[in-house]
Amino acid sequence: MTHRRQIILVAAFALACMTAGGCTMIAWTVNALMPPEKIDAVYELPETGKILVLLDDRGKPVRYEKIKRLLTEKINRLLLENNVAEKVVSYDDVFRLGSTRQDFHNMGVSDIARKLGATQTIYVYLDEFSLKEAPGTNLWEGKLGTLVRVVSDEGKTVWPDERPVGHRPPIAKTPQTVNASPTYGETVAIELANNMADKIAKLFYVHYVPRGHTGGKN
Repeated sequence: MTHRRQIILVAAFALACMTAGGCTMIAWTVNALMPPEKIDAVYELPETGKILVLLDDRGKPVRYEKIKRLLTEKINRLLLENNVAEKVVSYDDVFRLGSTRQDFHNMGVSDIARKLGATQTIYVYLDEFSLKEAPGTNLWEGKLGTLVRVVSDEGKTVWPDERPVGHRPPIAKTPQTVNASPTYGETVAIELANNMADKIAKLFYVHYVPRGHTGGKN
């Protein structure tokens, strides 16, 4: 059955179901004739060992340090929940190493991974981050952009092969919101972290999207 014919049949069934008042039937029909699209992982992480999610903002330091913890912990959680990683390095372990090593910011990715017992690293460069368009206003509009690559324990970028600087997922954004509370920034940061973590984690496991959507590889 062609995609065009599927659309015509879905529309016909939907019209009939609406006439009969059958919302449940509409959902069943759409799911049956236009099943979700399968999106494969772009890279398969090792089945055993420990994965390090390493955030880096050395090129563009962020003032809101908590975003690093929020994003790291959410990615770690999704990797474990979807059985992508056997073990992960906690953000606390990364933070502790950074606090005790004066040369931490000069260490290579593989050096940090070895110190923390990781076999591979998901390196996430914070390319863009803001909670507001203009500081000092009550208008919140968050943005979070990243570059992602996988680094081996030897320090070699193993994914993506064609883009050594990394893969750029779609930028995470929050809608414009007026809020006078200075603590509202945390709400914006959590939403940004959850959104971006979902985009990054889905690079590494099979998932499904509604038919016609581009999926997690963008």
